[in-house]
Amino acid sequence: MGNEWFPLRAGDEQALAVSYQTDEPREPEEWIMRVREPSVFQDQPVAVRHHSAGVSYYLKADELGVRRVAIRTDIDDQATPDEEPLWVLKAPYAVGSEWTTTTVPYLLQRKNEHPRDLKYTHRAQMTWRIESVDDTVTLANGRQLGPCLRVVGLARLNLYTDPVNGFSDVPLLSREWYCKGEGLVKLEREERVPAGFMTGGKLMAELAR
Repeated sequence: MGNEWFPLRAGDEQALAVSYQTDEPREPEEWIMRVREPSVFQDQPVAVRHHSAGVSYYLKADELGVRRVAIRTDIDDQATPDEEPLWVLKAPYAVGSEWTTTTVPYLLQRKNEHPRDLKYTHRAQMTWRIESVDDTVTLANGRQLGPCLRVVGLARLNLYTDPVNGFSDVPLLSREWYCKGEGLVKLEREERVPAGFMTGGKLMAELAR
């Protein structure tokens, strides 16, 4: 299943080294992404990509692209369908192709309120655009991968950040690289806020081996 930019072959496994540049220090992590045996969801064949954090993503791939149609945590008996499919990559795979998805903040946190993470209370529409179809990604171990799609997403959240700035449009910026035959090999997420009531930062993940 999948396509040349995002293969979804049962048994494939990726390890992503994850690091953070945040106002409050966070330890590096490793995410393991494993493609399980294909499944059927709502009478349609889907690929199942499992994240080591305990979440499985149900993905449908066809000539239109790759989109997520459901999600299941390890403690759920069955998958929960998405309200509407969330595009991962949308054809045509050419510079200028665009689509939108709903996103939540990954890194934004309140300093003195609970829940601290804004991901539980805020959503935004992110517009994605394929900006390159021939990028090269050089990993930390020196390995070079290419050609790669570079996909950039931008959303904005209007938040009360501090008494001086009042409400500010806080950008949520994502960059993802999908390399031919490998799939997602690198991602970056930036969520910067003025000093005040909130903290933000940057998440970086890339193929570790």
